[in-house]
Amino acid sequence: MQEFCFNCDYEKELQPKREPVTITVRGEPISATKEFYQCPNCGHAFTSSLGHDALDEAYREYRRRHGMLQPEEIRNWRTQYGLTQSELSTLLGWLDPSLSKYENGALQEETQDTLLKFAMEPINLLQLIKRKPEAVALDKRARLIEQLSSNQSLAKHLEYLYAAYWGNGTAISSEKKLDFEKKDFLIKQLQILRPISNSQFA
Repeated sequence: MQEFCFNCDYEKELQPKREPVTITVRGEPISATKEFYQCPNCGHAFTSSLGHDALDEAYREYRRRHGMLQPEEIRNWRTQYGLTQSELSTLLGWLDPSLSKYENGALQEETQDTLLKFAMEPINLLQLIKRKPEAVALDKRARLIEQLSSNQSLAKHLEYLYAAYWGNGTAISSEKKLDFEKKDFLIKQLQILRPISNSQFA
């Protein structure tokens, strides 16, 4: 990779070097890999914005350990429903820059992560839109309400299907909730049956 050393003006093809590094994230030590270049002329070491990001790696591992959402999960979910960052931020009661930072790699607080997971449930997103209808444009709002209401009905139908096929033929009562893995399976089936395209909300 062509890199330029600002220390001595040396400019030639340089190979990146890697070494283990420990980064403390919220008091928790996390092992990551630091990537850097070292000038063969003056010995100056420097990083590149195009190279591996050790802090991003540490943040991702921290999220994984604590069951938190990764940036692409937040972004993919938002765009799946055709919501802009500004619209979703308003629905959540956040300042605009917050969501953009989380989608671009900043580490969210647990409270924000919990709120995002809450909003990811179709029934909860539906309620957020109904409480703050002004946050979403009228035509998009109407489509979202229709879609989310339909998803809610289909989700209930899938629960009964699951109970019929895997629950000894008994329907799921309010006392007998699906465990996380089963519910995750149903949600995936729901996404297959009711795909949402970005163009639908354009």
